Amino acid sequence: MFIEGVTRKQAFLAHLLISVLVFVVVSYFIIFQWYASYYFHIDGGYRGIATIFLVDIVLGPGLTLLVFRPGKPGLKFDMATIIILQILALGWGIGWVYSERPALTVFYDGEFICMKHSEVSDVDLDRLALKDKGQPLLAVLPRPNTYLEYQKMLTQALEQNSASIYIFGEKFLPMDVVGTFQIMNYTLDVANSLSGDGDQIAEYREIWNQYLRNRRHHKDHYMYFPLSCRYGRVLAVFDPEVSEIVDYVPVCTTRAVSRIKLGFTRDEIERYKQDNNLYE
Repeated sequence: MFIEGVTRKQAFLAHLLISVLVFVVVSYFIIFQWYASYYFHIDGGYRGIATIFLVDIVLGPGLTLLVFRPGKPGLKFDMATIIILQILALGWGIGWVYSERPALTVFYDGEFICMKHSEVSDVDLDRLALKDKGQPLLAVLPRPNTYLEYQKMLTQALEQNSASIYIFGEKFLPMDVVGTFQIMNYTLDVANSLSGDGDQIAEYREIWNQYLRNRRHHKDHYMYFPLSCRYGRVLAVFDPEVSEIVDYVPVCTTRAVSRIKLGFTRDEIERYKQDNNLYE
């Protein structure tokens, strides 16, 4: 290791430069590949950036600045230890950020929900991917047509202490024409569906009104649905013509409501009567 004649400042700046280059490369993947679009802000992308910044920019160069002293006995060993420690920490950080990356956004029962890769291990993502669509990958879990089917799905989910989208991945549909048609049955009166306490609702209403003023010529072109991710709940702006979430508004609302009411088929009514001994 050629460190003879190197000053403390030179060692720190050299280490910092290398760390910054690594940080820029990893940040590119976080922002544009692993946590693209709204994932960056509300599903952990910025936390990934903070993690990499800590283990790459702060840890390594910081230890060099603290430890490096020209002529110090054992300096080569100290620097080798710092480099190994930084590589291990950076490897852990990158691995953690990558493993936590979002994989899919699913629409079900009036809202979009983000899912990370570990939650879709049983889902065939290639089946849901469309050639003309990039990230984020969207899908739809169709709501059952009848109330009893809906209750059955809900019961199965509760038995596994989960939600329906996490155990019915085989039912997911790609966000193509058919998938888009599924969600067009839902409607949301945003102004009257804002969720929060009094001050929050007032703030959300102002944000929403400002959005409408900025988009007054296009507001009726889009559909609006709640979007829930790990670190935030916002209002997704969905464009039905391209079947994509094109923007989001930082307000919280209740779920959208389906225009199609759940009902009972004749066979289900008979089965319900039999199961509950309603026949005299």
